[in-house]
Amino acid sequence: MNALLPTLLWLPALASAQLHIRADVDKTEVAVNDQLVLEVTVNGPEANLPEPRMPNLPNFSVYSSGRNQSLSIVNGKVSSSIVHTYVLAPRFVGQGSIGPIEVQYQGKTFRTEPIQIQVVRPAAGSSPSAQGQPGRPSRPRAAPEPDSGRELFVTAELDKKRAFVNEQVTLSVRFYTSVNLLGNPQYVAPSLSGFIAEDLPPERHGNVMIRGRMYYFSEIKTALFPAQSGPLRVGAALVRAPVQGDLAVDPFAADFFERFLSMSAPKTAELTSEPIVLNAEPLPEQGKPPGFSGAVGLFLIAAATDRQRAKAGEAVNLTVTLQGTGNLKALGEPVMPDLSSFRVFDTVSSLNLDKKQDLVKGSKVFKTVLVAKASGDISIGPISFSYFDPQSRSYKTVQTDAIRLKIDPAPEGSQPAAMESSGPRGLTAVSRDIRYLKAPRSRSLGRWLEHVANAGPIHSLPFAIFAGFLCAFQIRARRQADPAAARAAAAVGLASRRISEAVKEGDSRRSAALMSAALTGYLADKLNCSASGLTFRRAQELLRQRSSRAPQSLMEDLRRLWEQIDRLSFAPQTDGEDQAGLASALGALLKDLEKELKR
Repeated sequence: MNALLPTLLWLPALASAQLHIRADVDKTEVAVNDQLVLEVTVNGPEANLPEPRMPNLPNFSVYSSGRNQSLSIVNGKVSSSIVHTYVLAPRFVGQGSIGPIEVQYQGKTFRTEPIQIQVVRPAAGSSPSAQGQPGRPSRPRAAPEPDSGRELFVTAELDKKRAFVNEQVTLSVRFYTSVNLLGNPQYVAPSLSGFIAEDLPPERHGNVMIRGRMYYFSEIKTALFPAQSGPLRVGAALVRAPVQGDLAVDPFAADFFERFLSMSAPKTAELTSEPIVLNAEPLPEQGKPPGFSGAVGLFLIAAATDRQRAKAGEAVNLTVTLQGTGNLKALGEPVMPDLSSFRVFDTVSSLNLDKKQDLVKGSKVFKTVLVAKASGDISIGPISFSYFDPQSRSYKTVQTDAIRLKIDPAPEGSQPAAMESSGPRGLTAVSRDIRYLKAPRSRSLGRWLEHVANAGPIHSLPFAIFAGFLCAFQIRARRQADPAAARAAAAVGLASRRISEAVKEGDSRRSAALMSAALTGYLADKLNCSASGLTFRRAQELLRQRSSRAPQSLMEDLRRLWEQIDRLSFAPQTDGEDQAGLASALGALLKDLEKELKR
């Protein structure tokens, strides 16, 4: 029991160091042509808090809208709060669910409570209005002119054909339709090679006249930052739209009546845009200032301390803020001046993003704890930061004013401020006397166990509890050491539960959404990738990489079942037999995949 005492003493400290996660929405009832805002707040005892893991949301299209972080350092202890903002666009009318949203921290999983969302039909006579925001004046562009007779098509374009490395380029993908859809279309972002991407919500909607035909369009914008020089390719964007089969029927065709009677059969139209190539120019070497870390855009810098007067040995918080427009996630720490008069602790950073007006902008805050070594008047700065301005095609340097501190002598007998450090601590000498080795008393393990056995069965209970605790600890340690393996091991069980829920679901569309989540979630867990936006083509590619000998018949079964689930998602309400048959086929497919992936 004495050996367990340190563990019991640590429990309050561990509890105080835990994370807290909360999810909030701006409304719980939303029209199918509207959007809602989801905010996920993570609070914790350090600056670098983990990103939340979004669940599979088959009823919504999800776009990241930025993040805001607040950071405080009090007596050397760091606390942080990060708010992640997402924009959700409903895809179906009916009851939807968000969550639970998870965060992994120190081997533990923290979850939010599920949120129920009611998606309703739009009000009579209402139509989605264009949701574009005022911002940079865009170049007037001619409306695309599709081939005659095309009821649906997709376009993609960049706001510039050439850009510098790390300069923002805006990708606009538009989906046009001149016919009514059976549900909201599904957007699959293009593949990007050599780019860093940021969503630019919200989704825009509007109407446009093309060649005498009125089209309704949806537009999604993405900020791209070239990560390397040379020609960079933006792949084809994909839109899946639920439509009625045979939209155009020739009344003079020989099979007119057969095709006319089958018009009500729904199908999923897959539409793609043309790939685009961007020429990324390297940053010029001429005029590059020392300490340049690759920032491109337009930035300002400010610095301040939490006090102007302190005593020697006391902690002073230095805050440096970079604010501007550009790829803030990649910003490096500013060039710090000589701080030899201080004991300097590790810098922690926080990021605040704002994506209004189709620009990635915001601020990045660097906080450093300084402890003055001696008394006197000490000056900090100026602190400088260099960046490349693509508009003027030149390097620029901004700097702060010097910060002056008055450091008073430390009181006699006082100790320097103790600061927490995330780094490893060295050994502390607690005694310099000679320690003689002492031979332990000889005790036979068998005799010790014999005494325990003779003490009665009641004394075996603590050892049974300890053995169970030890086994649980080892299992948990193995899962923490290999989270991908733990995720793969739990994949089939989670998918089976979702299939069971789908069979019990009375609404065929919601049942299809659950089966889709079961299939994509299983593949994502097994292949260690994200379920969000996972397409059949991508899943097939990853399966081929994982198991090159997988039979073609298995891939065909996967494709066929994938399409059947998609059709059920957009089809009119059906009876439970279709759902049960599809669920049975899905269960059989998962068994075949499980056997193949274990080889």
